[in-house]
Amino acid sequence: MSAPDSEETKMEIRSLPDALSVIAEVQEAFPQEPWWRGQGVAAPLIPSVHRPPDRGASYEANIAIKFVQRAPTRHADCPAAGDLTRWLFLMQHYRLPTRFLDWTEGPLIALFFAVEGQDDTEEDGVLWALDPFVMNGTMHGQAGILQPGHKRAEKLVHLAYSELPATEDSVAALITEEIDLRMMVQLSGLTIHGSAKPLENYDQAPQFLRSYVIPADAKPGLLRDLQHLGVRSRNLFPDLEHLAGDSKDLYFED
Repeated sequence: MSAPDSEETKMEIRSLPDALSVIAEVQEAFPQEPWWRGQGVAAPLIPSVHRPPDRGASYEANIAIKFVQRAPTRHADCPAAGDLTRWLFLMQHYRLPTRFLDWTEGPLIALFFAVEGQDDTEEDGVLWALDPFVMNGTMHGQAGILQPGHKRAEKLVHLAYSELPATEDSVAALITEEIDLRMMVQLSGLTIHGSAKPLENYDQAPQFLRSYVIPADAKPGLLRDLQHLGVRSRNLFPDLEHLAGDSKDLYFED
């Protein structure tokens, strides 16, 4: 699915100067600190647990329960057993399918994620910009980022643990607690989605959402320039695996 062909799609991003122009445009439109999301392909804004294939109505709850049961032997600082929101935060950042969608406060970080993939070099990417304050205001009547304990946020969190096909057509932007180092360095923000409805398909979306196309042939140059600025895998994923992966691709002259 391509990015929406609508008035909010302003321009293509082919270079860092293009990206800076987009950032300035978005900050003028969304002055309260926008969030950003980069995608290597122009897929709809649907969290991973709601994407095909359909694995059954109890899939989401069952994988969450298994994660909670088995994580303590593998992770030194797990949330308390009943802290459902913090458990979902941890699941999301270790790539278990959840009803969260990742965002970042850093536009260049989002751009990096849109261009670094090795499997989508032939497809256009997309950079999304979100005003989480306006989105929460239009959907929940509160123009601010919701605390995890907010009643509207808690309702959406509890849907993740229901073994019934529980859905609600709403999305909320949440304050994220930095329970993992990745969340800090990636300047993480999260939206939680009550259903499989793409965020861009909500009637209010033009008020809080914009998208910008990144042509496939522009990705290598953008990736090189971002790496020169220090926006690279080993810094966004501060672990030995990504340090090794980033280092093995270096070249040295004799």
